[in-house]
Amino acid sequence: MNLFKKSIQFAAIKSIANLFNCLPMGLNLWIGRCIGHLVYFFLSRKRRVVYANLKTVFSQTHSPSQIRRMTKEVSVNFFQSIIEFLCLPKIKRLGFEKFVTLEGKENIEQALSKGKGVIFLAVHSGSWELASIIGSLTNSTYHIVANEQPKMQSLAKMLDEYRTIVGAHVIKAGSATKEIIQALKANEIVSLVLDQGGRTGMVLPFLGKTASLSTGAIRLALKYGCAVCPVWIERQNNRRHLLRVFPAMDMSVSGDLKKDLRDNMLKATAFFEKTLREKPLEYMWFYKVFKYSTNKRIVIIDDGRTGHLRQSQSVSRHLTEILQKKGITVEENTVFFEWRNLWAAHLFSFYSFLAQYYPLLRNEDNLKLFLKNQSYNNLIKQKADFIISCGFQGAGINFILSQNHLAQSIGILTSGLLSKDHFKALVWPAHRKPFASKCTCIIRPKVSPNLINPSYLKEQGEGLIKHYSHLRGNMRLKFGVLIGGHAKGIKLNEKAIHELLSQIKQAAEHYNADILLTTSRRTPKPIEQLILRELKNFQRLGLCIIANQRNVPQAVGGILYLSDLVIVSGESISMVSEALSSKKRTIVFHPQGEYGVKPANKYEDFVLKLNDEGYLMISSVGNIKTTIAQLLGQKFKLKSLDDENIIKEGLARII
Repeated sequence: MNLFKKSIQFAAIKSIANLFNCLPMGLNLWIGRCIGHLVYFFLSRKRRVVYANLKTVFSQTHSPSQIRRMTKEVSVNFFQSIIEFLCLPKIKRLGFEKFVTLEGKENIEQALSKGKGVIFLAVHSGSWELASIIGSLTNSTYHIVANEQPKMQSLAKMLDEYRTIVGAHVIKAGSATKEIIQALKANEIVSLVLDQGGRTGMVLPFLGKTASLSTGAIRLALKYGCAVCPVWIERQNNRRHLLRVFPAMDMSVSGDLKKDLRDNMLKATAFFEKTLREKPLEYMWFYKVFKYSTNKRIVIIDDGRTGHLRQSQSVSRHLTEILQKKGITVEENTVFFEWRNLWAAHLFSFYSFLAQYYPLLRNEDNLKLFLKNQSYNNLIKQKADFIISCGFQGAGINFILSQNHLAQSIGILTSGLLSKDHFKALVWPAHRKPFASKCTCIIRPKVSPNLINPSYLKEQGEGLIKHYSHLRGNMRLKFGVLIGGHAKGIKLNEKAIHELLSQIKQAAEHYNADILLTTSRRTPKPIEQLILRELKNFQRLGLCIIANQRNVPQAVGGILYLSDLVIVSGESISMVSEALSSKKRTIVFHPQGEYGVKPANKYEDFVLKLNDEGYLMISSVGNIKTTIAQLLGQKFKLKSLDDENIIKEGLARII
């Protein structure tokens, strides 16, 4: 900002302040309330910050509509306080006692009687600048610390003059420590704040999460023995305020400075936390209270599709690992949602499209129009730092919640009417067509995200062995076989599956290998019956799980863990993705027989690209035995997938 613009801005603020000092206080406060309402309605970013902070604290006890009302009241109170600060000369002229009632004067006198100075420990509550009159009300020398304003020095000078008018001595932050110590040694009062510790503060539990809090007051008290009196100011009605000075804290002193600092910080934090919960509208929620929190919450939006849930869980796991390496604890919650009916699902798709352009439609309370009551109640009780969804149905909910929570939104395979630009990160596997987007981070793994990694495989394998103890200690070669079902444009062919099983049996006998087979929920009944007939008396059958007859959660993961080579039906992108992520040698067969030269659908396109890049081998069902021989004979060496690092590197960019 150039000098001319600074001068114009200062002149405008000075003129407005002079005008307020000429108007009746009742009218001034009415103007403050009007400004507060206007800011609430028109400055959406500020409104969202306040709402998100209040949501963090009160999500379990208050509805969205209640938190919105609180947000509006916070805005109104804040701008009334701004007007009162600009009217400090008028307030002095009319008499401080007409505006502020001081409670706890005896506590000040008792603290000063020790002769080591007093620190008033405060947070940004109520009309905190009015607390500066305490020097005039007690005839004590009172100091406050004001931040430097290098870009607006004239304005900073005016503000400091106003503080001085009411009896406060201003200490500039740049030289604060030396002057504070001198004031304490002279048995004077210094006001310091606990909140807004910034990067150098101590991160402590605060209002249900952790936040960075300033340690300056407690450090000085431990070093110089001065008293620390908590101070709180609150609005009693439009014009009057109650300024309360509490008895000096009972400081814990053990000789271990680090322990004493933390213990006394916890005491101070607990005091203000209790007060803030009782009087939340008095606090200045306009800054990001929990910006430096070491607790993060991940919410997964579950649309009821198992594949989507597992992809979201996979991304959440990678995100958790990144955060934990930074010393951050992570809480993960999965929230399942159901639409009221099919019409509600279609209407919400259009509603979320409109919400992109009309911020008033982003009210999370409106979700109750589309969701079943239980789903809505479960969702609104969440307060997330990261929201993950997979597929287009959960994308709109992700968008609206992330807007209300100021959360980082992560979408997987999003589509539909909602623009991809609204997501902080998009996970879009390489087999999907690229697109143009303003999204901050587009992550392109080779296959669909999944839960497969060494620790997960081991856990699943051990779980499967508990179900089927005969697998324990079996050292023979093992062929894992994963058979899916019908998909869009593809139907499993009984003749092809018969040939597949015949080829695998021949290979198993030749290599003295066991077959570990599982179907999926999508596998049609005739195919299941065919499998049971073909393998019923086969001696090399180690395991045959028909998913529609017996659900074994560890089936796929356990088979991948135990197998030396995996044979997968090509219509299941998730099964192929899991097989490749297990880093096992993988053969993919066409469920209808064999692959053509050109892909006929997205499933074939997915498999053919991975085959061309050397991550798997495709095979016709009639050539499975030969393909197994090629892989076991090391004639072809397949590439190993590294999707985990691709996803982690992408997610790291949004943290």
